[in-house]
Parts: sequence; C-alpha cells; structure tokens
Amino acid sequence: MKVSMKKIIRAMSIIMVVIVYITTIILSGSIIDTDKIFSKNNIIVLVIFTIISYILSVIVSNKIVSPLKKIEKGMKVVSEGKLPDISRIKDSDEFPEYHELMDAYVSMLKVIKKNTFDLNSQQSKTEIILEHMADGVMAFSTTKEIVHMNKSAMRMLNITNEDESFDTICQRLKLNVDFSKVMYLPNYQSVEIKTELGELALSIVFAPFFSDELSPMGIIMIIRNITDSVQTDNVRKEFVANVSHELKTPLTSIRGYSETIMNGDLTYQEILRFSKVINQEANRMSRLVSDLLQLSKMDYNKVNWNKTTLNTVDILKNVCEKVRFEAEEKKHKLELICAENMPTIYADKDSVQQIIINILTNSIKYTPEGGLIRIYAGPIENRVYIKVIDNGIGIPQKDLGRLFERFYRVDKARSRKMGGTGLGLSIVKEMVDGNNGTINIDSKLNEGTEVTITFPTKKE
Repeated sequence: MKVSMKKIIRAMSIIMVVIVYITTIILSGSIIDTDKIFSKNNIIVLVIFTIISYILSVIVSNKIVSPLKKIEKGMKVVSEGKLPDISRIKDSDEFPEYHELMDAYVSMLKVIKKNTFDLNSQQSKTEIILEHMADGVMAFSTTKEIVHMNKSAMRMLNITNEDESFDTICQRLKLNVDFSKVMYLPNYQSVEIKTELGELALSIVFAPFFSDELSPMGIIMIIRNITDSVQTDNVRKEFVANVSHELKTPLTSIRGYSETIMNGDLTYQEILRFSKVINQEANRMSRLVSDLLQLSKMDYNKVNWNKTTLNTVDILKNVCEKVRFEAEEKKHKLELICAENMPTIYADKDSVQQIIINILTNSIKYTPEGGLIRIYAGPIENRVYIKVIDNGIGIPQKDLGRLFERFYRVDKARSRKMGGTGLGLSIVKEMVDGNNGTINIDSKLNEGTEVTITFPTKKE
C-alpha cells in the first residue's frame, strides 16, 4: 500500500512530540512515574502539543510537497501533448534545496517548448511544401493504408476517398508492384515506373521510408505528370522525321533526273524539262533550309528586332501591292478596309510585312478562283488589330489547335503541291511573339478562314 509523503511527515511529527514529551517527563523525574506521565495536566499538555505539532506538520508538509505537486501537474500537461505556463512556476523561498530541482524542471520545459515549436514549424513547412508541389505525393503505412496524400495526387488520380489503399491505387494505375519488395529496398533506393492514366503520362517513383532506427515504416509514392515532356519528345521526333522526309523527297528527284541526264540519249527538250524539275526541287530545298535557319535563330534569340513606330495603313497598302499580282492570277478580289485615324504600331517593319504576306499568301492559295479576301484594320484598346478574312476551303476544327506546329499540314499532299514547306505559320507565330503581338485563327470547313493579329501601339 502506497503512503503519501504528507501522511508520513504528519505521523512523524506526532511521534516526535510524544517521544519528546515522555523523554522530558523521565528526565525531570529521574524515575519513570506512570501516574505522573499520565496525569490529567500532562495529558492536556500532550494533546495541545500534538495539535500544534500536527498543524505545523501540515504546514511543513504542504511546503515540502507543493513544488513536487507543481512538477506533477506540469508533467501531466506535457503527457497530454501540451505545455504548462512556465511563468506560473515559482521557486519555494522557504526551501532553497528545491531551487536546483525547480531550475532543472523549468529548463527542461523550456527545451521541450523550443523543440515542440521547432517540430511544429518544420511540420507546418513540410505540409505547405507538399500541398503546393506540382508532383503528387502519397505515403502508405506498413499495412498499405494511406497516411498522407497531397492535393496534386488527389487531382491527378481523381481521388476523393482517403480510405483507398496501396492495392486499389495500383489497380487504378494498372501497375503490378510488390509492396514488400519495395518496402525492404536499401536506403536511398527506389523503383520508377512509367504509365498512362487517361490522357496523362505519369512517372511513378516508389521508395521506402524509415524510422530513426532505420526500420521500414512504409512506402512513399511520388507521381509526376510527364505529359508535356512526352509530347515535346514526340514533337521533336516528328520534327526530325519531317525534316528528313522533306529533304529526302527533293533530293531523290534531283538525283533521279540528274542521273537520267548523265546517261545521255536525251533530246534537248527532255534535258530542258528535267533541268527545270531539278531547279524547282533545289529551290524547294533552299526555301526549306532558309525557313529552318530562320526558326533556329528565333529559337536561340539571335534575331535583332529593329522595332520602331510604323504607319499601319502604309504597311498594309505596301503588302497588298506585293500580293496583288498573285491574287489577280486566281481572279481574287482583294479589299483593304482601315478605320479612320488609324494609330501607329510599334514593331519590326520587315517581320510585320512578312507576317501579313504569309497570311495573305495562304488565303490566296487556299481560296478557289474568284474568291474574296478582305483585310480589316482598326484600334482596339492600346493595340491595333489586323484581320484577314477569306471565303476559301477552310480548316477542320480538329486541326486548328496544331496549325502553329512545325511541319504540320492539314492536307499534306496539297500543301507540297503548292510549294509549301509546312513552316510558314510556325515562323509567323514566332515573329508575332517577337513583336509582342497576338495571333488567332478561326475557321469553318468549306466556308472560310479568319486570321486576327494584334500589335502594340507603343513600346511595352
């Protein structure tokens, strides 16, 4: 049975009073006299001393035990995950022996408070970082349950129920992953798997995480959206294939016709006809190489844009004159409509002319004979818009989003027949961006196309 310190102190105080009383009586009488010891007066004195002793023992015991009670209450608060108010913990002036104990206790609480603050701060930072990561992060316990999942993971996997487990997530991603093998991988080892989920291309990394004693605590799964990089890689591969094809086709023609000429036995007319084909294919290759070099310069920011204030109406009239002969050959009607008090634009003159010429040339090419091509121009906020509208063959809706891709053609056979390289609109887009402009193409199949370009009216 446990006995409290207060009871022990009080009992000892009473015992000491009785012992002192009996000792005093014995010493005063030299001989033990029972009647004297237990006389009425002595009993009264003994009771009084006992009561006084008990009161003093209560006071002393409270003084002794009080600091220990404070420590006990403080430790209970700490065990509940909270921290006591250190400012309310005071030393006992009556018992200096407790000073060192209280100082050590207060120092311990300060260390705990600091460590708790640092831990909470670090945890808060970690949670903020995880929640704002572009990559999805999921943590699974040793029982395969989800213990953490950030918003990116929920968004990419379209998960709203946190009751899902490692197995259900792997089924959703069509992955065959052995949980035990991953969890017992050596430290700093991981497994990476690429997969697809709908239109997303994902890179999934599985890695174990450990406790301070380096015992496995579960698995971290990092989900990275690599759709853009996969698409970029595909575009690069397609670009290389297209360049190879575009160069191989004219080279094949040049080599074939030149070998035929070299073999002899040809009439002058045949040699002239073959030479004309060779010249056409060489010019086609020259245009392709020239366009590629121009795009390369723009990609590496090696183009010096000589931007200045330009008269919009003069630019448009000049461009219309340059393409008028080409339009008249196909019996197109070319109209220029400009608003009054047209503001100037701030851009590079040569590139602006090339942009509008490329757009008009496309309209002339892909509009059947006798078509109508209108050029509108006017102010819009702090910019100038230039709109080219034709009633040509139009562009299918599915192709509109890819028109500015390099070598992309809506009708490949027809584009090559007309001498196009498939880079015209790519160059136009780069030039528009280089002049802080915008371009938008809207079209309906067999009805016509509308191209809207804007340029700034002043330096941005």
